[in-house]
Amino acid sequence: MSRADLDVATDGTRVRVEGLRTTLRAMQKAGAATEDMKELMHSIGTLVVQAATPPVLTGRLSTTLRAGRGKTKAVVRAGGARAPYAGVIHYGWPARNIPANPFLTEALQRTRPAILRALDEGLADLLREQDLT
Repeated sequence: MSRADLDVATDGTRVRVEGLRTTLRAMQKAGAATEDMKELMHSIGTLVVQAATPPVLTGRLSTTLRAGRGKTKAVVRAGGARAPYAGVIHYGWPARNIPANPFLTEALQRTRPAILRALDEGLADLLREQDLT
């Protein structure tokens, strides 16, 4: 299995998608618009952003949550200049006795079924648009 393939195991259930990289390359060669893929991946990232519940002290961290626009992967980001402590909040800092609060990882786990459904439907739509089905 290549790195771009998807292999997810949760609660005794394993989902494996093989050939994702090959499918994405074939769609690109066939003329699938890069912007369409970016929009699909952004919408998948947005599912995680909407489900994320970061801790609220001032509310600044929650304003920095955003979904990226990758053409082959969904990316979710938190933090930046307005909240440089986002990584410490999420991963913790044992040397400073700051426990981890993996709010993004938890949001990903909660939305996994919706993400897989959106990926399946989105790729199917793109394949139909390119007459690859």
